[in-house]
Amino acid sequence: METGATDTDTRKDPEGLFLRWDGREVQWAWMFRDSVSQESQFSFGHRAVSKISMLPEVLRALKGRFSTVNEVVYTQRFARTTIVPAIVLKDDSEAAEKWFKLHHAPTKDVGLRIRHLESIEGEPVFVEGLDEDWEESVKMSFPQAQGVIQSAVLMETAISISRQTDVWVVVVDAGKRGADFAASFCGNAVWSGHSLKGDPESILYSVVNAMHRNGVEQGGVAIRFIGIVGEDLNAVFKRFFSDTECLGKSKWDGLKLLSK
Repeated sequence: METGATDTDTRKDPEGLFLRWDGREVQWAWMFRDSVSQESQFSFGHRAVSKISMLPEVLRALKGRFSTVNEVVYTQRFARTTIVPAIVLKDDSEAAEKWFKLHHAPTKDVGLRIRHLESIEGEPVFVEGLDEDWEESVKMSFPQAQGVIQSAVLMETAISISRQTDVWVVVVDAGKRGADFAASFCGNAVWSGHSLKGDPESILYSVVNAMHRNGVEQGGVAIRFIGIVGEDLNAVFKRFFSDTECLGKSKWDGLKLLSK
């Protein structure tokens, strides 16, 4: 069950707090257990950040509201991410940095988060460039917080679905300011990416471009949106793909995935 919360909602003693940053807005979900049914419930909030200097203040306010929470998980949307097979990196962080720079050519040094999906065939390693302002703000208020890679979380969903079909499964988590993607084929991680534009045509272009680079025809692709998406985005994808589906019933389902 979930409730459509606003910034003024209050919940006592949540089981977990899940945070996400898209560069302009902090989004959060807190999870609590129903005392009767014992089922997990979620409630949500968000706060726009017009100046980056406001970011620590937003996190401190959340700390004040959820000071008793133990589990805190956080991530960032639309982040630059690279997938490299584990056999290539061999647990070498310097090699991970080289691959990231090769793929993204950052103009300055950035911190990296590395996630090795050991249980997945090919053992893909995700390398993500970090937003230092977000990292520092979260850690100042929640030093116990665990950082995760958004595209790696999406990939686990894509892989689970792709094991039951013989087409490319592309999971799309779209927002107002962009989208995150993860694609899997027969249980293998084949592509992850992001768009920094949230209009339907730009999101579609990112997926189609990835297909063409990998020699995949549109009839061999299944699109799975995380949560409910706008009619415009749905219509644009249905015009190009015959197999599209929304997973979940709210715009917050991508955030809820952090609890798994």
